[in-house]
Parts: sequence; C-alpha cells; structure tokens
Amino acid sequence: MINSACLVVSKPLGVEISALGIRTAWACHQNGFECKLVFAEEGVWCLTDKPGYHNSMIKDFLGEDGEVVCVREDLEKRGIDEDALVDGVELIDADEVAEICEDFETVNYF
Repeated sequence: MINSACLVVSKPLGVEISALGIRTAWACHQNGFECKLVFAEEGVWCLTDKPGYHNSMIKDFLGEDGEVVCVREDLEKRGIDEDALVDGVELIDADEVAEICEDFETVNYF
C-alpha cells in the first residue's frame, strides 16, 4: 500500500493540470497520507499571492499543515521575488528535489 506521495507541479497558474496536482495533494493529505507539494519550472507561478482558485487551495493546504516547497532557481529564472509568494512556502535549491522525491513512495508530476 502506498503511504506517501510527492506531487510536483510544473504547469503555470491557470492551467487545469496544475490545479489537479494541488487537489490531489489535498485529497492525499486529508486522507492521512504523508504528502508534499513541490513547485518547479512554470509551476512556481501558482504560488504567487494573487486571488484565485490555486491560491485558495494552497492556503487551505498550508493551513492544515500541508508541506509546500518551491525551487528557488525557478523563481529567479522567472523574476519572481520570494516576498510575492503565499506565506508558508519553503524555498529549496534545485538539487534538493531528487532527495525529496527519493523519500516518498510515489512521485506524481503535474
């Protein structure tokens, strides 16, 4: 049985597949699975603190002790300042993503 999942969101804000990744993490977390959301590539846009569905789900996930991390280099490539992100998001270096994925039984890429 799978007890943990890492969900990598790489699609930008407004793309349904990125919302699916966040909803999947929420469902896993609410059902007792160890879960972490990793935002990388264009997915970092989902973490900007702007009103909308993505933002609401991320804030709810964080509010229920969900773990959300963002790849620092991907923010920098897109000119996004870390102060523009939803509160509670942890920044990580790109080389940490592989380590995070190795700690989970499944990795899902959205």
